Amino acid sequence: MPQVSIQIANRTYELACGDGEQDRVRELGAYVDSKILELRKQMPPGTAEVKLLVFAALMLADESREARGLAKQAETARASATDNAETLASALEELITSRVDKIQKKVAGAA
Repeated sequence: MPQVSIQIANRTYELACGDGEQDRVRELGAYVDSKILELRKQMPPGTAEVKLLVFAALMLADESREARGLAKQAETARASATDNAETLASALEELITSRVDKIQKKVAGAA
């Protein structure tokens, strides 16, 4: 199992990850570290590292929850669009069938 070295809040962590996941783990570690750096600028000097980590975890959880909500909204919109398309297709089919029936009756009556 590959080992990856990441740095978060000025500490280095050696982590095991799946084959081919090294770059992704490094990317995620850098993202977490960037959140902590953001927080460090906003918090009073000397704020405990554990407090920064907790706030970063809360920020990331909030981002995740918001993303899940947006994904759910997108899925609902997609399902609604599919329903609308199916309704429209049915209405068009009925209209075409009705028109064909009328044409057939006119042709039969003229013969």
